[in-house]
Amino acid sequence: MIQVTCAIIIHQGKILVAQNNESSDHPFQWEFPGGKVKSDETEKECIVREIKEELNLTVEVQGALTPVEHDYQIKAIRLIPFVCSLVSGKIKLNDHNAVKWVTVGELDELDLAEADKMLIQTTENRDCLKKYAREKMH
Repeated sequence: MIQVTCAIIIHQGKILVAQNNESSDHPFQWEFPGGKVKSDETEKECIVREIKEELNLTVEVQGALTPVEHDYQIKAIRLIPFVCSLVSGKIKLNDHNAVKWVTVGELDELDLAEADKMLIQTTENRDCLKKYAREKMH
């Protein structure tokens, strides 16, 4: 099973989502940006590195949500979510078609990749996200 981190970046009460490009395993679907954990790094180090590489943003991990596992047939992943705050940077798309800021409620309207969808459908994660969006990131 592949260990994959993702960042739920919350800024001014909204969450950053990124749209996969046409050559990805999930073309044009939306996701929380992130990537595979390397053998020489922690999960937290991975998410900070991935966001810098993919979006040119510096983030700070504020907390972790409950991971989910999903088998895409072509690969099985364990998606490890971190709630992050935006520290600095100007978004530069290195791996994605587009990004947008959405509310927790608007996440349900997106065509999210399956593991990302499972992540926000977990009651515990959903409640935690609402709390972070409302309290901590304003």
